[in-house]
Amino acid sequence: MDTGTATADVGKLIGAMYDSACGTGEWPQLDSAGLNGQQWRELLPHLQRALSLQQRLREAQLASHCALAALDAMGAAVLVLDANLTLRFATPAGHALHVAQLEPAAPPALVRAVRLVIASAGGAAQCQSLRLARKQQAALALTVTPLADCQPTCALLIARDPTKTCTSVPALRQLFDLTQAEAQVGKALAQGATIEEIAAQGGISVNTVKTHLHHTYLKTDTRRQGELIALIHGATAHLAVLDA
Repeated sequence: MDTGTATADVGKLIGAMYDSACGTGEWPQLDSAGLNGQQWRELLPHLQRALSLQQRLREAQLASHCALAALDAMGAAVLVLDANLTLRFATPAGHALHVAQLEPAAPPALVRAVRLVIASAGGAAQCQSLRLARKQQAALALTVTPLADCQPTCALLIARDPTKTCTSVPALRQLFDLTQAEAQVGKALAQGATIEEIAAQGGISVNTVKTHLHHTYLKTDTRRQGELIALIHGATAHLAVLDA
């Protein structure tokens, strides 16, 4: 193979690699003047590694973006704090919580919880649960758990507004094969409404609500309101999109 053919073949391969890694269809801006076939072949492994690293970086960036989007979709503020309460990572909701509630000084109870779970990481570490008071709003429910695999060891903080339900009528229908009316009754019960309130809000009789509730018991294998409410909360706790 002569020098010109070798250079052309290697150049085509580099172009194909670049196109695969970047998805742009553009060729790299390489000046091949003065490079013979042997020099191209020596350069090729380095280009392969560079393009492979670039592709892996793009994949890592995409994975990071998807992970953040997934965490935000769960409807909770997520933060990672070290023993000094320095913010190491946060979702957008977590950043907002950090600015509003934890700066310039975190509540003493949260400081103790974070340091306790970090100190106990690797041993009999247990989650800590506490409430974070807010002005003119319901207190947030916080869960603090150790992240022992981090260096240094950090604490994962998950904050939820307990007044916001994630119960969805479409989800209840799909999970338990309920009718629209049955799912609406189930959602209302899970949100704390009484049978009388459900009847008044829906413009139906109490007996009709009880009939829907009876059918729901049969479909969910429950026998009383407390069981049904616990089942609904457990089955829909991961849902973040509120039913309109």
